[in-house]
Amino acid sequence: RDVEVNFEGQVLVSDTGNKRVVIFNTDGEYIGQFGSAGIEAGQFDEPVGLAAAANGDVYVADTWNQRIQVFSYDPVTSRYLPSREWDIYGWFGQSLENKPYLTWMRDDHILTTDPEGYRILEFTSDGTFTRGFTDWLGGSDISSLTSGIAVDSDGQVWFSDAGSNTILRLP
Repeated sequence: RDVEVNFEGQVLVSDTGNKRVVIFNTDGEYIGQFGSAGIEAGQFDEPVGLAAAANGDVYVADTWNQRIQVFSYDPVTSRYLPSREWDIYGWFGQSLENKPYLTWMRDDHILTTDPEGYRILEFTSDGTFTRGFTDWLGGSDISSLTSGIAVDSDGQVWFSDAGSNTILRLP
């Protein structure tokens, strides 16, 4: 569902159907993986969005467990291990359209889409909710379905809205 390149150049892929994140090098060679099916720390039920922080942490939208899990790289074992998580009040539907994506911001905040909740949520890196965005269409009646999200080099937040077939920037 999602692809993220971390600051070491590793390519991380959310392998949603197999409930894991797979790691490749820049030549596409398999390096490893983490995660399995379940509800415990380090396990997933519909992993979708990925975000890599500057410190090497990897954030994963664990959709149907309704949480964001954070994995830290352990140089001793050469593995990503679960380090923390927080619940999301959202991601309720199990439709093909309810796939949340993440992005990391330079201020060490995480943004996530809530497609069927028609909003974007912002959290600190420890999971503290800071704010939400819902009215980017100026109060119009156009249907929304937030999906992909990214932050540009100027710190501007961009996201796609599949419901209105637009690319938007948060003010």
